[in-house]
Amino acid sequence: MSAVTVQSLRTQPPGRGALDGLKPLEISDLGRYKDALETGRQVGWGYYFPYLYSKHRLERRAVLLGYDEGSACVFLWRRRRRKELLELCVPPAPMNGSVLRRCLERMNEFNGNREGRVLRIDSKDAAAVAKVLGMRVKQRRVQYLYAPQTYSSLAGNRYHTVRRNVAMVERLPDVQVLPYSAAHAPACRALLESWSGRYRETHGDGGGAATSARILELAERFAAPDLAGEVVLIGGRLAAFTFGGEIRRGIGCVFETKSDPEVRGLGYFSRLTFISKLERFVLVNDGSDVGRAGLRQLKDSFRPIEMHAEYRGFQRAAAKTPAVRAAALFD
Repeated sequence: MSAVTVQSLRTQPPGRGALDGLKPLEISDLGRYKDALETGRQVGWGYYFPYLYSKHRLERRAVLLGYDEGSACVFLWRRRRRKELLELCVPPAPMNGSVLRRCLERMNEFNGNREGRVLRIDSKDAAAVAKVLGMRVKQRRVQYLYAPQTYSSLAGNRYHTVRRNVAMVERLPDVQVLPYSAAHAPACRALLESWSGRYRETHGDGGGAATSARILELAERFAAPDLAGEVVLIGGRLAAFTFGGEIRRGIGCVFETKSDPEVRGLGYFSRLTFISKLERFVLVNDGSDVGRAGLRQLKDSFRPIEMHAEYRGFQRAAAKTPAVRAAALFD
């Protein structure tokens, strides 16, 4: 989303119907937002603040935040083919049935129909979305939850695959693992461009390269524990990078990781070195495998202690409603 669009949202006067009380997500919102997650006990990857913020600045979309009875309400505004759409990114945190209903009313009023969606729903909140909103709730993906403390030793058959792949990298000459700094940004972008080209040839899409590029832009705007990075250099050449941070106290995540596919075992090595340093967290959410068999095999080999189901909610009724719609934002 362009800076002009964000500025337009910031300067809207109050009383604009369905958007009243919402504002574009800002880094200054981080503290209060995480307090709400702490109360709601969220563990879902979709609640991670830098992830939401990275979507906020993509072209023709904005993440909007508001509070209702102390619950954080996060919406995604999009404009496509001159049409505007408002969707709920995640259910209110902490969950509140009355607030949840009002979120649906916002969507219906803004969109002018009864086709609202909740994009990412933690498993513990799925029943509330189905019951309170009468939505059809469908499992979207499952996310891998790890306990960093379990990787202090890789002994035994349980971690044989991880151990074997990590050993292949450790045998290479001049392997360095360093904290990410701005000086690494050009080499990270070059690796990402090469990685994305290969991925597109194989799978037909960019594999989330746009999000990776956005995180490299944001790395200097956030600090640990909210966002931290690590790079792997082999023979002085940057071969992998990984970013992640804190969802809420005790719960972390692996947000983004890319590695040179020509270096065997590097995906295992870079993930292990990063997660092993996250011992401040009881659990680390490594997201889903996005339906890729190779990524599923890699993540399974780390032996998750739990699989966290994520759902998506769809409003059942599709009939148009005569609700008064908010005025166009960008006339």
